[in-house]
Amino acid sequence: MRVLLSTYDSRGGVEPLVGLAVRLRALGAQVRGCAPPDCAEQLAEMQPQ
Repeated sequence: MRVLLSTYDSRGGVEPLVGLAVRLRALGAQVRGCAPPDCAEQLAEMQPQ
């Protein structure tokens, strides 16, 4: 399954999506995220280890 998570919010809106993305990835989904440029650091946490 492929999932795109998108938000246009501050850190408070991005961090819950990062947690969701990590869990979805653990369940086997391919996850991508889209958010404002100032949230790049949080989105980098979604990258596979």
